[in-house]
Amino acid sequence: MDDRWPHFLKAFWVLDVVVRKGSFSAAAECLNVSQSAVSQQIRLLESEYGPLFDRHPRQLKPTESCLGLAGHLRKGFSHIEEGVIVSRQKSNQITLSVLPSIGSAWLIPRLHKFQELYPDIEVRLSMSGALVDFSDTGLDAGIRLGTGDYPDLIARPLCDDEVFLVCSPTRLKEFSQPPVFSDLRQQLLIYDNARSDQNWPAWVKATGQDDIPVRQKLMISDSGQVIRLALSGRGVALVRRVLVADELASGELIKLFEVSLKLTSQYYFVLPKRSRGQPAVAVFYEWLKSEFEPYRS
Repeated sequence: MDDRWPHFLKAFWVLDVVVRKGSFSAAAECLNVSQSAVSQQIRLLESEYGPLFDRHPRQLKPTESCLGLAGHLRKGFSHIEEGVIVSRQKSNQITLSVLPSIGSAWLIPRLHKFQELYPDIEVRLSMSGALVDFSDTGLDAGIRLGTGDYPDLIARPLCDDEVFLVCSPTRLKEFSQPPVFSDLRQQLLIYDNARSDQNWPAWVKATGQDDIPVRQKLMISDSGQVIRLALSGRGVALVRRVLVADELASGELIKLFEVSLKLTSQYYFVLPKRSRGQPAVAVFYEWLKSEFEPYRS
């Protein structure tokens, strides 16, 4: 090994992130450093290896030599990451990236059952709606709602879902028996910030109506809060079946109409290849499958 290589180690890591993120600014944000600090590390490498990027306004294009170097670096850093994971396996710790909706409304209320079965496994949750980069974090796996198209990740389907309207038994007394769509003119609609094809416009389309007027709308990004407001009788809520399955079973919430919007997305358990042999991840996945089983249609 060249004696100078350790001197460039930090710069090599910065170069790897720049190439993967596509810009100095994105790399700086990922590494939580300034853009000038990233530029400084790249200049250090360019003093040794020559130009690594063709710099154009609003565009940063890696040179051929840069791509060749970056390819070798990614392989090396992947081996290092795998080694770190192997050393962590003995600690029986798993760190999960979870959607806030499924995390707060579904997983956390059930997590005590896993902890009772496997008291030696420590579970850490990172709740975020963003698609995290598993190569830049200490995350072992995650739960996502999507099509299963996650490059460089292993995606294992858990269950599908659907969207429909619910309300509390108290709120139901304000509706005709059986309820009709025109009753919604007097109701507050509570919904989350899901895409339009998973939200109110798509549900209305599924009813066959051109429009269904409501008295007022309230959008809350946290699906757990949407459910809580519905439970308290504040209005009607557009929700996903999986998230309110327990409340429907207990009678705390009532499905208002037979109309359901079947989602094209599914819940997936995703993990990077380096987590594939981790015992704690395998155990958690098997437990998760059994918990999702009643919600599969």
